Amino acid sequence: MAPNSLSQLVSIAPLIAALASASCSKAAATEPVATLEQIMETTVEPVSDRVFDAAVWENGVQVGGPKTEEDWKLVHANAMMLAETCNLLLTPGRAKDEGSWVVRTQAMKEAALEAAKAAEAKDTDAIFVAGGHIFQACTACHLLYIPQMVAPPSRP
Repeated sequence: MAPNSLSQLVSIAPLIAALASASCSKAAATEPVATLEQIMETTVEPVSDRVFDAAVWENGVQVGGPKTEEDWKLVHANAMMLAETCNLLLTPGRAKDEGSWVVRTQAMKEAALEAAKAAEAKDTDAIFVAGGHIFQACTACHLLYIPQMVAPPSRP
């Protein structure tokens, strides 16, 4: 590099640094893209199903479930995705309210983290318990926010 070019670079370096700092320091504006229904159908339901499928018993006998290290990693990954999705459910513009919605979403997040810990320990019984907590958290939310979904069918 020629001496003149180096001195020019040194003289504009503070300007480049200031521009980079200004553009990097601005938080990216976030705006919901998917609806709650889309998040439930494309993320919450499938990842929670993978957790539930890790601990299924029929007539007192475990059926299916993780067998290999890779299977356990997938259960763990799905539990973590469920926990992370709870953060999406709490973003401004998406949260239904600042009270019950937050409490119920946090309960689901804690249950998902419980399932992730159980998957790390390769503990099917603990996965089953955590799955029950996930189901309870979901049901409590549905009863409050979409009661028609969990209501018994009406008689003709």
